Formats: sequence, C-alpha cells, structure tokens
Amino acid sequence: MGHMTLIPLNNRSILPLALLISLILLSQIARASIAVTDNPSSELAGVAWQSNDDSAPWGDASAQRGGISRQPLLHFPPNIRRIGPQTPHSFSATLENLQLPLIARHPQDSRWIPMLASRWLVNEQAMRLYFELDADARWSDGVAVTTEDVRFTLEFLTDPATAAAWQAERLQQLISGLEVFDQQRFALVLQKPATMNSIRELASLRPFAAHVYRNPRGWPKSFDWYPEPTTGPYYLAQLNPNAQIVLRETSDWWGRDKRYFKHRFNVRRVNLRIPDKDYSVVDLLERGELDVIPLNTTENWQSEQISQLSNSKRINRIQFYHQAPLPFTGLLLNANHPSLSSKSQRAAVLSALSPQTAISELNEAESLSADFIRRSETSDQQPNAEISVLPDELTLIYSDQQDLMFLRLLQQQAKIKGMNILLEKVSPAKLRSALQQANYDLTWLRFSSPLNGENFLSLFQSGNGQIFISMDAVQRFISGTGNTATAEQLFKYLQDESIFHTGYGYPYCRSASWQWLKLPENQGTRISTDLFNPFDAVTGGLFWIDRKQRADILAKPERGKNDDSKPHINIQYRLNNNQL
Repeated sequence: MGHMTLIPLNNRSILPLALLISLILLSQIARASIAVTDNPSSELAGVAWQSNDDSAPWGDASAQRGGISRQPLLHFPPNIRRIGPQTPHSFSATLENLQLPLIARHPQDSRWIPMLASRWLVNEQAMRLYFELDADARWSDGVAVTTEDVRFTLEFLTDPATAAAWQAERLQQLISGLEVFDQQRFALVLQKPATMNSIRELASLRPFAAHVYRNPRGWPKSFDWYPEPTTGPYYLAQLNPNAQIVLRETSDWWGRDKRYFKHRFNVRRVNLRIPDKDYSVVDLLERGELDVIPLNTTENWQSEQISQLSNSKRINRIQFYHQAPLPFTGLLLNANHPSLSSKSQRAAVLSALSPQTAISELNEAESLSADFIRRSETSDQQPNAEISVLPDELTLIYSDQQDLMFLRLLQQQAKIKGMNILLEKVSPAKLRSALQQANYDLTWLRFSSPLNGENFLSLFQSGNGQIFISMDAVQRFISGTGNTATAEQLFKYLQDESIFHTGYGYPYCRSASWQWLKLPENQGTRISTDLFNPFDAVTGGLFWIDRKQRADILAKPERGKNDDSKPHINIQYRLNNNQL
C-alpha cells in the first residue's frame, strides 16, 4: 500500500455558520459543567509555589545523539486520535506518551518533578491545585503552550460533541472549576479535598492544542489521521498504512536541555514497523531491520529461534527487574450465562480452573495486588461437588497473546476435571463489545496499566469508563448500596460470589536487542517497564544508538567466541534479591 501524506492544518476549510453556532452553543453548555473564570494574578500572592531542581537526573551524559530507532508495531491503529470513538486502541499509549503531563513523579525518589509545568502547589486535602506552565513550552509546530490550551482542553473534553463521555464524566467528578490567572498560571478547583490518587490523576493531564482543535469540522472522522502537535520530543511524521509509522524528533525541542530531559530522547527518528506475511518480528530482528523486540512471555524468551539468534549473532537478551505497579489482569465469569448463574456453579468452575495454581507454575509470576484488593484465605475455592456440576464446555475469550501460556495452564487443569475450555483470541474492540453485551462465558482481562479503586469501579458503571462490564447480579449489588459501593466492597462481592479472580504479572521486563543499542550503566530506573521505550516522559528515551558499531555489526553480525551469549539479568531493583 502506498505512502499516505499527512495533510497540514491550513488546508482545512472554514466551518459553515450554522454548524459554528451549534458548536458554540454546545461549548457554552460544557462550560456550565466546569466553571471557567479569569482571575487577577494578584490572587496568587499567597501561593507557596513548589518546584524541584535538586533530584538527580537519570539521563547518561555519554549518550550519543542521532540515528534511527527501529522497533516493532504489532497492530496498525484504527485512527490516531487520543479520544473519541474507537479509542482506546493498541496505539493509544504511544499517542499519550507523545504529550507531556503537567508534572510527574521522579522515577527514583518519587518526588514531584517539572514536566509541562515548571512550578506547582499540590497538597492533599487542598481544594485547589495550582500549576505554572513552563514559559519555554512549545507545541511541535512552534506555537506556545499557554493556559488557553488548558481552558480549551476542559471545554473540549466535556463537550458532548467530542464524544469523550468517560473523560468528561471523570473530569466533572474531580473538578468543579478552572481559574486562569495569566498565560502561564492556573488552578484546578476540586469537587472535594485532594487525595494522592486525585492529585496523581490531574497532574497527568495532557492538554490539547487549542489552535488545532478549535476548528473541529467533521470531528471525529476528519481527525482520524490528522497528527496533532505534541509537547514531547517527537511528533508523528509519516503513516504507511499496515506497514509503518514514523516519528521524528521535534527540531529545537524546547525541553532538550531541561534538567530531567537532558541526555534522553537521543534518536532523531523512530520507525515503528509492522511485521508482514514474509517476515515475522524475530525474522526482522535477525535481518537487522529491527533493533530490539520485547520478549514478554516465557515462551518467546526461551524459544529455540531466540536462543539460536542470541548464541550466533551479536544480539543480547536482557531481563530487568523493576518495582513498578503491575498492569491489572484477571479472570471474569459471566453470571448472566445459564451455566454460571449460581455461585456454586461459578465456584466449581473456578476450582476446576485453579488460577492460583496456574500462577504458581509460572516462573516468578506474582499475584496481582492493589489498594482495593482484599484476598480470601483460600486461594482456589473448593465447592460442594454434590450441588455443583461442571459444564461440559466453556469458551474463554482473550485479546493479548502474552497470556496464552497461562490460559493453556487453566485449560489443562480444567481438562483434568472433565471440563473443556475453548480459548478464543479476539480483538480488543470485540472483547469490549462482548463485555458490554454480556455475550461471553469467561473473559481474561488485561489492561496496559495498573488500576486504582476508582478505575476498577468505573468498569462496572455505564458511562463512567472506556470499558463497561454489564452483569445483572453486579448491577443489583451496586444498586443495593444506593450506588455508593466502594471499590473494596465491590471487589469483595465479586470474590465472594466467584465472579472474578485476580490475575498475575511479572516484576521484570525482557527484550532481545542488537549490541549497537546502548543503555546507561544502570540500564533503567526503579520503575522502568520497557528499557527501550522511546517516548515515556519519565522512563523513556534512555537508550541510544552507536551508529559506527551498527555498521560494523551489520557487516559482520556473528558473535565472537569470547562474547558471552548468556542473558543479562539485572536485579538491582529486585525486591527479593536473595532468591537468586
């Protein structure tokens, strides 16, 4: 398929008057939900601004700038929008990472550090969070980032025409107003006193460019393939449908010499390549057309092809332990299903699957933990066999290949008990639809990040999240609490009723990379879950490319006889180092 050229903004036509008037009216409705006021800057006289310029930077001063990072992209996205219909999708995390949050936690000492904002005042129990945007901040098209972008972002996200229902709902739960003091300074007025979770959530706000989105003709379709300006070091430069996405370094990026960005984001271009029918991801790595690939499962980490490559070529395998919270995973049983409608039936199925036993059989896998999870004393329930008859067959749907080994363990254990489990891989969109329509037997859930209590609750509340799990029994429970159930109460109910079993995760990341790809001495930070992430504002962009060595290796890729081919196991952040 041919190259698709991206259309510049100034080619967009002007809005018809009638549509413009309707959008203005919608915007006015949205403004009523989050009040926006312009206040004199004199009101900031008593604000004790906070900043941080004394935590240790974590970029490597010896990093070389330049070169092209070639990484795999397993799925071409259905659009490149951050919000609206058909979001989130497989590329959503990358699109978010191209934009900087207001502030973030330092990856080592966990103190707040500047990102898009240079100063702030964020305290628990406060009713206002204050931010001052960095005066140097620019969008990738050169336009200054100002409070006008923040003002517009809140209006845009809460406008019904934007079709960002869950973002609007969440903002309105957290914020009652926005106070704008000047071009750099603003305050978010909260609905209730700030908690650590609400501060973290609002600090991660990534604004939209007002000068682009104020002309929303044809939203969302006309923006499906329109690359929005970015505040981070890279922008979307080229799309080759179902083949490749290219991101380029922003020329004279405003953050280049800032303390916590210095010596990071070193490559000038990132090519995200989709494997095709002729060459798999591993084939592309072997050919030198990819620099690195993730090895997320035990199967591909120990695969014969990867082992042979590592033994014969100058390709290193790295296992890096981290202390980052694990992505949320778990097994969901559909209580609407006739064979799973009673607690005893579901408990019998869970007992046959024995998920806790399967987790224990995975090398170094950890059971999921979160602040709202309270575990029962028994790991896999043992129901009364006289009143619990196992169904002959159930289908378990899932959407992520990395869970296949675990799901096969469940399948094997169920077979021993006389129950056949069919494993069916579906697209994320089909899985979301199945959950919303309660059209499944069993579902394995995997999220790309951890969930807090509010995120978990939103899964079971229509209109409050990107995913809605519809289940009559759960809705009755929530209604029975007067819709005031906490995440802890809901989780306990799901566990007691054998509707949900928490999943697992690994406290490390794994990869295979050519030796021309370089890392700092420590390789990563305490919370690095991907050593070769090019974009993440906190943990990304640590690597660089030795271009001379790349040319030498491509000319002679064979590993020398004294070159150790054993995997590199980095345990500096492992919590139980005594186990090795």
